[in-house]
Amino acid sequence: MKKSQEPEKLLRVAVYVRVSSDEQAERGDSVRDQKERGIKYIDDHKNMILQDIYLDDGVSGQKIDRDDFTRLIHNVKEGLVDLIIFTKLDRWFRSLRHYLNTQAILEKHNAAWTAIDQPYFDTSTPYGRAFVAQSMTWAELEAQNDGIRVSDVFRTKVEHGEVITGKVPRGYKIENKRMVLSEEAPAIYDGIMHFLKYQSMNKTVLYMKDKYGIVMTLQNFRQSLLRNEKITGRYRGNESYCPRLVSDDTFKEIQRILDQNSNIKSSQKYSYVFSGLLVCDECGYKMGGCHINVLTKRKNGDTVRYKYPAYECKQYRVYKKCDNGGEIREVRIEEYLLKNVREQFSSYIADFETNSRRMIDNRAKKNQIRKKIGRLKDLYLNEAITLEEFKTDKAKFESQLEELPDIEQPAQDPGTLKSILNTDFESMYLHLDNDQKRLFWRSVIKEIRVSKSSDRHREYTVIFL
Repeated sequence: MKKSQEPEKLLRVAVYVRVSSDEQAERGDSVRDQKERGIKYIDDHKNMILQDIYLDDGVSGQKIDRDDFTRLIHNVKEGLVDLIIFTKLDRWFRSLRHYLNTQAILEKHNAAWTAIDQPYFDTSTPYGRAFVAQSMTWAELEAQNDGIRVSDVFRTKVEHGEVITGKVPRGYKIENKRMVLSEEAPAIYDGIMHFLKYQSMNKTVLYMKDKYGIVMTLQNFRQSLLRNEKITGRYRGNESYCPRLVSDDTFKEIQRILDQNSNIKSSQKYSYVFSGLLVCDECGYKMGGCHINVLTKRKNGDTVRYKYPAYECKQYRVYKKCDNGGEIREVRIEEYLLKNVREQFSSYIADFETNSRRMIDNRAKKNQIRKKIGRLKDLYLNEAITLEEFKTDKAKFESQLEELPDIEQPAQDPGTLKSILNTDFESMYLHLDNDQKRLFWRSVIKEIRVSKSSDRHREYTVIFL
């Protein structure tokens, strides 16, 4: 009687995807292509299951500091990965030193890898490892030479007025390898003139969205248009690289305004009392400082402009991604706190004395955040969101993970709050300058979460240290 065969070990397989912008444009080795081929490879092998997909987009293979690569190596060390697959060896590394260091980690933790388009690489034998190391040497040399060759090719293309990337400023398009004005050009020109008139990027971005349906972020509007010399027809020394959208004088004036606004922002002297403390409860982002301009008529008929410090949710103001719109005057927040914080101090102290030994387990909450990052990556892999949106939201979630401990120990004895309650801090507060006020609130408050109960009313949730 034949012995029953032991079931084949099920391998937990990680799919690693890396592409730089140049390679994606020139070779078509896109994120989606690498991802789909990796998943198909796993589906074709009955002894394999997908562990996770690790994505590094726009990162050179000569760099070891890659976000998802670091996460992958961490999971290898945790014993969560048996096999790593990628399409070609140069997706994995183009640096021999980095490859050898990483290979040592994989071997220590019993993890292997396979380049599915290059099955002749075999790291299970000394000869195979030597062959891979030699191949990595040539890959590293090729990567360095590629940089020189690409620079030469790009310089020649620019001299002949040919585009070197598929990404062009709004208002332009590519025809026969050259940049020409698109149907959007009149709207883009109108937007630039609007900026010249009002000298406000916020107003211009909203104006273009409302009038033409053109949606741009502030950074994109500033860098890809206002700071882009291509709108003058010049590029990298070629004075007639593409059709001109604005005159040289106009472009020069735009740069002057941008530089002036930058200087005003960097030299801003007003010290916001609640800077860094206010958090929008709708979207989770910090609320930034701003000023409200109010025109008031005096009895003699003169008009006076007053500026009041305030705070607003930038996600609403700029991107309309949040419902918590409208400015909040700084004085209104101070009035609320001075009126209510004494009672909240007392309530917080009483709660501490009742529950001082209770610990908070945040591990389930952190797992939920990790799942959100995973869903975010799926959205990008399926091209539902842009790379910029992916990186921005991923950074926000990762920041939340870093700030949140697995287990929160019981709060420290709120002795500071007790001593404050024994003083007339409301009266003393009125004699402090802004820096002293900010220091006072930061000594007792971790954050103030702001939600919108109606068009004119806000609700505040104070979280103490």
